[in-house]
Parts: sequence; structure tokens; C-alpha cells
Amino acid sequence: MPAQNLITNNQPRYKKGVVTPYNYNIVEIRNPNVIMWWSAAMPGFGHVMLCKYLKGFILIIWEFAVNVNANINTAIVYTFTGRFDEAIQVVDPKWVLLYMPVYTYAIWDSRRATIDLNKYAILADQSSDSIAEINSIAISAIENNYLDKRKPWLAVFWSVVTPGLGHLYINRLPSGFYLLIWFLVAIWFSNFLPAIHLTFIGEFQQATSILHPQWVLFLPSMYGYAAYSAYVLCENFNKLMEKQQSYFLEEEYQNSSFKEKTNLLTERSGEMNVVASFDHTVYLELAIKELERHGISKENIFTVPLTEKNKPKKNSEIIRGSGFSLLDMTFALATVFSLFGVIYGFVLAGGPIAWGLIGLFFGGGVGFLLDLFIRKKQFKLKKMKGEGGEVVVVIHCKEDRIPLVKEILFDHFTVGLKVIEEKFKVETD
Repeated sequence: MPAQNLITNNQPRYKKGVVTPYNYNIVEIRNPNVIMWWSAAMPGFGHVMLCKYLKGFILIIWEFAVNVNANINTAIVYTFTGRFDEAIQVVDPKWVLLYMPVYTYAIWDSRRATIDLNKYAILADQSSDSIAEINSIAISAIENNYLDKRKPWLAVFWSVVTPGLGHLYINRLPSGFYLLIWFLVAIWFSNFLPAIHLTFIGEFQQATSILHPQWVLFLPSMYGYAAYSAYVLCENFNKLMEKQQSYFLEEEYQNSSFKEKTNLLTERSGEMNVVASFDHTVYLELAIKELERHGISKENIFTVPLTEKNKPKKNSEIIRGSGFSLLDMTFALATVFSLFGVIYGFVLAGGPIAWGLIGLFFGGGVGFLLDLFIRKKQFKLKKMKGEGGEVVVVIHCKEDRIPLVKEILFDHFTVGLKVIEEKFKVETD
């Protein structure tokens, strides 16, 4: 019976992802070491990046509850500032012994889950029908979500303004809402906002005195994770949009009759071809629908998504992921240096807020330079190959319709186009 259901159900075995009105989930190759790092920064963050919300949320609740009762963050501040006796006195051994096994488990399990999902990501990328079930828009009575290109830098910007807003921008509502809630809890109990005010008016000592070290140490990890996660997820969202649109274009606009009747370099009694290049955006589909509305039939439109630009995934990527992507080190080092800036800001002139910001910018700058160095060869190769044009569209039409076709294509942001004119054609017998 199970085998029969599998045959008749006609569902792809390996799905690439899903889009719902409230969220989206994508199976992508990820670096297990990066996921482990964010689980170490705060247990649960690595799982949430993998869209394992239930387990991630449980681990985050555990982190806040046990860490606060054990006074671990306060003990960290005292330890790194040389106040060892106070660190020993403030920490609660019962809660610490309860904390460590779960902390270790969160790091280990995030790596295990990443490697497991990498296997399915490779299988999904190798399966021709893995993208078929993904809808470009999902609508419910109270929310909607749709596939379109979104800007990763905007996701980072809103995450820096307030952790969680970057996730809301890309419509990852569960993680965005959860980050917002815990951020509000952390800034409330840490007195973070009053300390910012006092820091910017020069009252550094008073700003230091009102900050609660136990709660303020949560903030660097939350800011760093929110910005990095929103950036990476936005890039993955854009990739999903490209793959789904490529599938749609190949299914709808690669009619065999077009190839039979069209020859780009052959004179055809006043008929001509327009070759245009587009990036993957919804404007491409709007342009095609506009052409059809003006009488250019589907049989006279042929699309060629350039899907072979990415090399096939190798099995070795299951364990190591896809290497380091741009800004991995940027956000990681920004988080680390910001954390140490906050810690040592309790004993340095200027206070934790000022030194946290100094650490943020210094660590982020060093990390960005390292990212550029690591990815230098890849950037050069990408530049050599060119940046624009991910879909080629060929429109076959009468010569007198060329101005209309060009107007529609330019109005919908074509990267560039070329009309195959008479002087470039050869006559046939």
C-alpha cells in the first residue's frame, strides 16, 4: 500500500522548498561550521537558520532561562575583567551544570542536522522535478508571500536597526517575530536604551552603572545573528525565485514549433527576431504577458534560462558545505569583537555601549577584509564572466512590430537586446 501511494501521489521525492503566506523554507547547501558557530553564539540560532523552529525555539528559551538563573553572562564579564572572586561568587553551580550539556548538544545537533539536510539539498538540486511544486505566490486571508528579488543589504540594514525586522522584510515571520520578542526582553532588562542615551550625551560612567551585564551580553549575539541570517536567507530566497522562474519559463515558453519555424540567420519574408537579455525578476514575466496581450503569441516567444552557470554539487559538500560565502567572517568577527567590547567596556572609559560599537565596527571591518581575501579568486572569475543577463528571450515577429516589442522590453528593464536585421541574415533557397 505505501508503494502504491507513492506511485499514484505523483509528488516529487526531493522537494527544493516551500512558500507559504507566513514563511518560506529552502533546502540549500550550508556550511556546518557556520551553523555550529551561531549555535555556540546562542543555542537555537543554528536550528532556526535551518528552519527547525520548534527545536530552535526550545533551545533559545532554555538558553535565556538557564543562563539568567546561573548568572553565566555576569560571571563572564567578571572573569574577563579580572574579578575572579566575584565571578565565583555570582555563578550558581547547580544551574551551570544543567546548562553545559544542553549547550554542547545544541552545537553538536546543529552540525548533524546541517550535514543531513545537505544530502537532501544535493538530491533536490539533481532532481528535475524538485522545483515543480513551489508556487510563486501564496495567499491567505490575513497574509501573503511571493517570490521576487529582494535586496540582502536592506535585510542587513533593518536587522541592525532592530533584530527581527530583516526577517520580517523577507517574510520569515516565525523567526522575525521571535527575534523581536527576545530582543525587547533583553533591552528591557539590560537598560540598554537609557544607557545608549547616556553614552551619546557623554555620561559614560552613569551609562555603565545602569547596564545589567547579565542581559546586555545577549545583545551582540542577537544583533550579529539577525543581520547575518537575514542576509543569507535573503540570498537563498532570491535563488529560489530564479530556480522557480527558470522552471516556469522552460515549461511555458520553449515551444518546439518555435525551433521548427525560426532561424535567426535566415530571411523570412519580413519576419524578424528580437533577442533580449533579462535578470531573474517578475518584470520578465510581466514583459512576456504584455507581449502576448499585444498579439505576440506564445509560440513566437522562446526563453532560455541560463541554468548551467553553477557547477554541480559534489558529495564532499555534504560535510564542508559550500565553503565560506561573502560576509561570513564579517558578521562572525563583528559579533565577537562587539561582545568583548561590551565586556571590557565595564572597566574602560567610555562604557560598554561605546566599546561595543567600536568592537562591532572594528571586527566587522577586519572580517570584511578577510572575506574579500578568501573570495578574491571567485570575485575575479565572476567579473570575467559578466554580471548581467540570466535569461535570454527570443521574440519572433513581423518587422513592423519591432518598435512595439522594443518599447515593451525596455519598459520592463531588459539588460539589453538586439534585433537580427536584414544585413545580418542570409537568404535561403
